[in-house]
Amino acid sequence: MDNSLLVIIPTYNEIENIVPLVEEVLSRVPSAHILVVDDNSPDGTAAAVEKIAGNKPALHILKRSGKQGLASAYIDGFKWGIPKGYDIFLEMDADFSHNPEYIPEMLVQIKIHDVVIGSRNIKGGGVEGWSALRNMISKGGSLYSRIILSCPIMDLTGGFNMWRKSALDKIGLDGIISKGYSFQVEMKFKAYHYGCSVKEIPILFSDRKHGSSKMSKKIFIEALVNIWTIKKNTGINNAIDQFLKFAVTGGLGTVTNLFIFYLFVDLAKMREIPISIGCFIIAATQNYIINHKWSFRQKDYAEKLSFKKWQLFICGSLLGLAINIMVMSFIIKNFNLPWKFIAQACGIASGMIINFTVSKLVIFNRRKNVN
Repeated sequence: MDNSLLVIIPTYNEIENIVPLVEEVLSRVPSAHILVVDDNSPDGTAAAVEKIAGNKPALHILKRSGKQGLASAYIDGFKWGIPKGYDIFLEMDADFSHNPEYIPEMLVQIKIHDVVIGSRNIKGGGVEGWSALRNMISKGGSLYSRIILSCPIMDLTGGFNMWRKSALDKIGLDGIISKGYSFQVEMKFKAYHYGCSVKEIPILFSDRKHGSSKMSKKIFIEALVNIWTIKKNTGINNAIDQFLKFAVTGGLGTVTNLFIFYLFVDLAKMREIPISIGCFIIAATQNYIINHKWSFRQKDYAEKLSFKKWQLFICGSLLGLAINIMVMSFIIKNFNLPWKFIAQACGIASGMIINFTVSKLVIFNRRKNVN
């Protein structure tokens, strides 16, 4: 299809906004097609769209029986457009809070990325007409989602997003569980999680001038709870989960190290230093494999074991050992402790934190696709 962009605009009582918005979108991107998904608006929004659709072949309407929510409106819009051959989809509010002037730049970026996000939370972006409290709640919700999901996307909650069909295929529309505010969070997080290239561009989000907002406290609270369901449903581990698994893996490595040392030094009477080095390498190799397969494993991610990453893991382990010795020595030298094992415990904890940080950010960092 030559006209590969489909702009999806959900509506409910948007009669004051929809016609001017359609005109503005088509003036900015004459090749675009628009699908208005209307939930049987009592104010006659659908009739207004149908009235101008007669002389606008690029304008389409999907009428639904009643108010079914934003998430299902977009999913129905995607499913309406995919079999018709559209390759690029844009989610857009009907109230001019998403300015059509940004669409051309989004189209430029979608040529080299799978997802383009109109972001309020990066340099150059922002909001207009919001109270400080509303702005704080919005940014707090996005930050909360980023922390729980360990996701670097700055604006997880915003609704001005462009998608390639290939990204929607990776996400799996039938697997979306969110019904309300958390829909945008789930879509973006799954796109990131499944390896899509994501680009954020700065936008100025303006509060609506006509009509009333569909957001409520109940919807917002439900979204905060749903983030945990999204995390569980996707099978992602956050940093705390990973650290606990990393610590267990380190404990197993210690057991392996001591067992081999006992067999070859205490029983076989071999030299301590070369055996100790061999024990370190064997235990570190075991830890690398377990961390790869378990501690830092991500659902549906099939990266193979790597000799290069094994080398990096050995180096990270040596760095952790060096930090361990330095911290232990410093504490013993500067503090009068009743038992020196306290210093060793502090050294082990410090070394483990350094080793975990290097492992998470360098060795097992599998997501470098957000710009």
